[in-house]
Amino acid sequence: EALLPIHRPVRVVTADGRTLRGRRLNEDTYTVQLIDEQETLRSFEKASLRELVVETTAAMPSYADRLTADELADVIAYLVSLKGL
Repeated sequence: EALLPIHRPVRVVTADGRTLRGRRLNEDTYTVQLIDEQETLRSFEKASLRELVVETTAAMPSYADRLTADELADVIAYLVSLKGL
């Protein structure tokens, strides 16, 4: 399933070889900002990165063909019940 650009997962490799993953928040010609896996805002100058990869699909597998209609209804009902938390 395709993702909207704002929700796409990003992987960056810094000049010192660290790999960071997160969700892209903003990107322009020179910079990219993301929220990393620890929910920290990160900003990078593209010229200083070894690698920048923007994925077009979700990392989480689809369960569209794995759940029955009743199971899917149960999951949705559970998620709706969490709204008050």
